[in-house]
Amino acid sequence: MVDIRYGPREPVEEGEVVTEENVFDHYDEPQGFFPGQVVADLTVSTFLLAIVVVLAYAVPAPLTEPMDISTTVYVPRPEWFFFFLDQWLLYFPGAALIAVGDVIIPGLFVILLLAIPWLDKEPAYSPARRPFVTVVGLLVITVIVLNMLLALLRIVNFTGGTPAG
Repeated sequence: MVDIRYGPREPVEEGEVVTEENVFDHYDEPQGFFPGQVVADLTVSTFLLAIVVVLAYAVPAPLTEPMDISTTVYVPRPEWFFFFLDQWLLYFPGAALIAVGDVIIPGLFVILLLAIPWLDKEPAYSPARRPFVTVVGLLVITVIVLNMLLALLRIVNFTGGTPAG
């Protein structure tokens, strides 16, 4: 088991070798945020932006015919990243409960996730020693993934019409 120590630690002395056994006894030399980290972030951001621009040029989005506003068979579907919120609407039927299912409960989840640093003061990194954070994290992931899969199954198996074109 790792011994957790608090307070400042001494830097590596001249000639001392940092090994696997004593690596936690010494801190790394602090580095400034500017300019090193800023340059690294800008480099990665520029590279990712170039990839997106090349992909947007190489694989353009198809343009379809103009929307037909007279159709009555079109069933609107949410984007894939809103599938789990769309599924929540089935659990809270009625116009009065939409705010509960799609605003209040997810908002409470977000507040709980933001409050975890104050609710869990365990300094260890092991999930076994942090049962509160582990259980909350697994529950949130499970609820989101299951609701997304249920909504995906519901949308794929829907017998209604699709948009023309």
